[in-house]
Amino acid sequence: MITLLLALVFLLLAAATLFFALFVSRNERRSLEERLKLVFAGFKPLGPAEPGQTAEQDRAAERLRRVVSLGLPHTWGTHASSATLLLIALAGAVCVWLLTTLPLQLPHWIAALASLGALLLLPRLVLAREQSKAEKRFTNLFPDAIDMAVRMLRAGIPISATIRTIGEEAAPPVGDVFKTMADQVAIGIPFEEALATTGQQVGLPDFRIFAIAVALQRATGGNLATTLEILSDIMRKRRTVRLRGQATTAEVRVSAYILSAIPFFVTGILLVIQPGYLAPLVTDPRGKIILASAAASLALGLLTMRRMMQRAIRM
Repeated sequence: MITLLLALVFLLLAAATLFFALFVSRNERRSLEERLKLVFAGFKPLGPAEPGQTAEQDRAAERLRRVVSLGLPHTWGTHASSATLLLIALAGAVCVWLLTTLPLQLPHWIAALASLGALLLLPRLVLAREQSKAEKRFTNLFPDAIDMAVRMLRAGIPISATIRTIGEEAAPPVGDVFKTMADQVAIGIPFEEALATTGQQVGLPDFRIFAIAVALQRATGGNLATTLEILSDIMRKRRTVRLRGQATTAEVRVSAYILSAIPFFVTGILLVIQPGYLAPLVTDPRGKIILASAAASLALGLLTMRRMMQRAIRM
């Protein structure tokens, strides 16, 4: 009974911490945003924005995202609201607690650890998935944006106006990134500093190469249009190589899906043919440990195969 109470208190403290990060803020954020609005009303930092919130709520949402995205290299492509992440975290923790205590009847300290893991990992997985999709879309659309820049530069339009036009005309997330960079230049940030800052925030090699090429051209001179045209061609060739890698690993991915489905398929057949055969896995405490270990091993194997396939594709 004491262990159960301690586990519940532990979960309540974790939930209270998330609520505190969501609703508590400082006045510095509000004053900074007010100054930015006075300087340039259209300025918007690179990253997710939650419309309809006050400065305090934005600060609290930023703190919550820092807690959830701890360890993630970049989160500029995420769009899930803080309230959604909080609901996912709490719902996942409750579901894991009920699953580990009622059907599996595991010790409460194990259920508390599993619930805490779900509380922290589920929102992180949501952000990581959204960021991965945004990076893939950016990589696919970026060569077209560079081609647009090449045509504008050859028409005699300066690079600052070119970036502003790309930000207004290109599809997101490419347009959002270029618009943020143009807004930074508009409020007085040096162009080279805006390029370097945006390159660090985006973190993609293609965009960082683009930023270096533009910065070198402004410092030393040269034909920027020709350089960007070559860069666009290299990006398209790299994309072709990645697609070939995906086609090469298609058989491995299908094999991984089949191997991961076999345990569930065999379990379903045994439950239909001989329902009592698997009963010790649920009734016996040792069977519960074996069942939890098998599930953890299966998840670890799937993650390992996924990681290996991702590395093969990137190579």
